[in-house]
Amino acid sequence: MTASIRILTVATLDSNPSLLIVSPDGSKTLINCGEGCQRSFLESGTSRSADVGAIRMGSVKRVCLTHIGHDTLGGLPGMILTTADVVHSIARDNNVRTSSKRVNIARAADDANGRVVDRGSFDDGIDDRGGGGSLISNGDEGGDDDDDDDDDGGIPDLEIIGPGGIDAFLRSLRHFMRRDRFRVHVHEGMYDSSLDRRNGSSASFNGRRKAKRKKIVGGGGDVDETNTNGFDVRSIPVSYSITSSHTTTKQAVSYLFTTPPLPGRFLVDRARALGVPRGPLYAQLKAGKNITFIDPNTNEERTVRSGECVAESSPGAGVAVVYCPTLEVLNELRETETFRALESRRTSGGGVKSRGHAVLDVMVHLTPKSVFRDPTYRFWCKSFGTDVDHVTLHAVETLEERIIDDDDSPFVSGTIGGIRRSIVNNKLYPMPSITRTNSRVDGIVECDNSDSGVLPTIKGCPMMDYILIPRSRRGVNRSTLRSLYSTTTINDLEGQVNESGAVKIAASVSSEGCNDCGIDDGGNDLGELIFTGTGSAVPCKHRNVTGMYLRMTNGNSLLLDVGEGTMGQLFRSWKSTLPSDRIAIDEFRSRVRCIKAVWISHPHADHHLGLLRLLSERAAILNDPIVLMAPTDMFAFLKEYEWVAPEIIHSYLPVDCCDMLHGRAHPLGKRLYDELGITNCMSIPVAHCIRSYAVVIDGTSFGRVAYSGDCRPSVRFADVGLGTDLLIHEATFEDGMENDAVLKRHSTVGEAIDIASKMNAKSLVLTHFSQRYPKIPPMKRSNHKETQIPIVFAFDFMRLTPGSIELAAKVTPALRMLYPEAAVEEGEITIEETTAKELMAIPGMFAAKGIL
Repeated sequence: MTASIRILTVATLDSNPSLLIVSPDGSKTLINCGEGCQRSFLESGTSRSADVGAIRMGSVKRVCLTHIGHDTLGGLPGMILTTADVVHSIARDNNVRTSSKRVNIARAADDANGRVVDRGSFDDGIDDRGGGGSLISNGDEGGDDDDDDDDDGGIPDLEIIGPGGIDAFLRSLRHFMRRDRFRVHVHEGMYDSSLDRRNGSSASFNGRRKAKRKKIVGGGGDVDETNTNGFDVRSIPVSYSITSSHTTTKQAVSYLFTTPPLPGRFLVDRARALGVPRGPLYAQLKAGKNITFIDPNTNEERTVRSGECVAESSPGAGVAVVYCPTLEVLNELRETETFRALESRRTSGGGVKSRGHAVLDVMVHLTPKSVFRDPTYRFWCKSFGTDVDHVTLHAVETLEERIIDDDDSPFVSGTIGGIRRSIVNNKLYPMPSITRTNSRVDGIVECDNSDSGVLPTIKGCPMMDYILIPRSRRGVNRSTLRSLYSTTTINDLEGQVNESGAVKIAASVSSEGCNDCGIDDGGNDLGELIFTGTGSAVPCKHRNVTGMYLRMTNGNSLLLDVGEGTMGQLFRSWKSTLPSDRIAIDEFRSRVRCIKAVWISHPHADHHLGLLRLLSERAAILNDPIVLMAPTDMFAFLKEYEWVAPEIIHSYLPVDCCDMLHGRAHPLGKRLYDELGITNCMSIPVAHCIRSYAVVIDGTSFGRVAYSGDCRPSVRFADVGLGTDLLIHEATFEDGMENDAVLKRHSTVGEAIDIASKMNAKSLVLTHFSQRYPKIPPMKRSNHKETQIPIVFAFDFMRLTPGSIELAAKVTPALRMLYPEAAVEEGEITIEETTAKELMAIPGMFAAKGIL
């Protein structure tokens, strides 16, 4: 029986603190779900420790949020979508079969490779369905839903615990997502799962069936095994006020996770002395049962009690997760009954005073550093005794804190890919900023001194595992502390890239009159285009979801789609190209201020979930609304979100994409044109989901720029964008998968090239690749020859300037050398695929939920 704490992410430029509480039965509780959380699950599959296996998102049955904000719930909608699609597809997988084999649609979503399941098509048509009540079930309803288990095909529910406002946030998501058969139970404010469990509530953590209760009779007395293999959770909410332009009341929630008393060790020598035969009787005694058997020496019946062969049970394990944003919250927190009871269970020497309850083993601090370092807070930590370990995962509350305390990105696969490409050409693909070390063991335990004395702490790091049970192994699993980016790993990468021949090919391209093609380190006068995400549907290890940053020659900028993680990826890109004479904090603040507008192509989650962080962090820097051009669904969602996150009120000026169609005057045209220096910005309806648009912008640093959003090939778009200097077009599928493209309402590589030809575009960048192409999709040479224009395959962190597009197109053969077709990266999962042709052959398949 084992239990542990797994650190997923820490506070960096592109991630927020999140962790898992892993129960002995393998079920998991996720603490906070900020942007990029799905990617961290995927990274666990390529863990740097053989002792720790991959984590499947489907094994998370409970999510606990410490507060309402983009840093705790920015990744929650995406997680719900992915998890719901997985469980729905598994249910469909069990019911829908072809004549030759089972239709395997959905394991792809769980590992986010998106082989067939496309989130976009799952959302199509939701705009007309309205509602959303079926997504949320009030956790306080109680009752027995045993029968529903069968009706739902065994689809599990998700339990979300946290501050007031969660229910309102989830309901606001109905404007762009809905999963009818996937239920979410919400518990706001004070909550104790043990009460639900004892009352047989449907929302208890161990499932919707009533738990069976039994007793273990052992040397330590009766042990209630109702929840022996899982953690109970108790939330501890504290309300506090924040005053800026106006006073806002918020709720900070800390948590206590506990197990029942731990059964004592089975005493083999004692059982032998009592004459108990080896075999099943040992197991019965260990399980707490008294046994009766015939003594082989006396041939008489003999009874042995479990307590005679089992050591006394020990107190249950306890984990406190503390979020304390202010000293005002600390004063309330330390007086709560829960924490006062924990203090009373320790003797002055640190030993256990009470054997009947769980004791505190470890405290995980999500508290900001400014509060954690206060003597009052540290004195409170020491009051729990010297046996309690303190793990720090400090939350950050300002952009300055992120920059100052930034560590390496926890998204290793994407970073490694960026390093590979930067070796080929560091101008187009800037080298990610990393720290080369061979071990993270040194310095993991810190002894911070203060007026209250020394408090040893353990600094949390991505994929670190802290063992809770068995207590004999309690502490950090040091094999999980290996470096994210070791010197050896980077040296090996450099050798592999050089051996591939990619560097040689790229060098020959540069020597053929292209050279740097106008690339400038600062990008101050030329403008630039940075790709923050180039994948479709769901995040994966190698590609983030869609986002682009287009900076004009005057220094101001526009974002084209803002998928989850966009700002984190943008900050990473800025850091890697920051001139040495610039002060990072000043430069970052200035660049965020200069983001003047956002354009959202359609209401699918992978194109706009990054808005929450953008609006929140920009509003904290300046009181100047951004121009937000989006489908009307976005404004309905944001208006409701403002009720739980008032910091974004007045942070944007709404412009419905249908009000800026080609031929109409832009409602905020003068402001937009003055700030960006552009001369026109117009939307074009395209075929994807309801309210999907492409955009054409005149007067950018690249000239006329056209962006397709997600869509089928559009002649109308080609007509409006005629003579485009730079076309950015989605290319979700490779040539030969036209059926899949039609089914999912996307485009193939060849279809995108055809639109470029019809548009008479001067250059083409292909993006929004299916996650089946984490590296680079294939392209038929015939298509390339027909166009005679530069064709660029986009990658995350790729940075283009007006003069570098030709070079970016010419290095494609070099990049293909990096990723041989037959190569399968360690940890990469290959999955059987169901083609569109097979799906279409199934009678009634188009009526199946999740296809159209």
